[in-house]
Amino acid sequence: MKRLKEAVITPGTSVIYPNYDEQGKLCAVVLRNGKLVRVGESPTNIVDLSLRNYGSSLRGAVDGTKMMLGEISMSPVVVSEVLNMYWFPSKSPSSDDCVWFALGHIYSYKSVDKDRTRVILRDGTSFMIYCSYYSFTQKYQRACMLKNRLEARTAQMKLEKPRHSISFVIFKDPKKPNYEVTEE
Repeated sequence: MKRLKEAVITPGTSVIYPNYDEQGKLCAVVLRNGKLVRVGESPTNIVDLSLRNYGSSLRGAVDGTKMMLGEISMSPVVVSEVLNMYWFPSKSPSSDDCVWFALGHIYSYKSVDKDRTRVILRDGTSFMIYCSYYSFTQKYQRACMLKNRLEARTAQMKLEKPRHSISFVIFKDPKKPNYEVTEE
């Protein structure tokens, strides 16, 4: 298995799960384009680094999700709306055994027993996670809701017809505290 110091989520990335290195440091394994890669960062750090790479941060993405879905725990995040990358955690992102899933890579999932769920990815990979079916369904549905609400808002804005606009001249007189506005 290939090793990297750090990694950024791409559209081909489907799962990021925890893995301890030989020294006991929390690292991650990333499943990307059908290949497993060990990365010297934790899963949540990889998500945060990726969000920063795309112009946000984990804190900003969680805050944005809460604006759209309300006060929920274990929020899904939009890594990149343009690239259709919506991710959600299996547990609290601060938990050492948190696994991150890409919404678009999930084909199906089913209960194994009361504490475990089997997640089947679009490439045929099967991932067994210690998370009840109910809990996983809730997290999956929240990610779907985030994606749908964001896409609906974007579509609505595209449909808005531009109103007849007035041109303005906005200027500041250095002797006055505020800018002044006149119609052009």
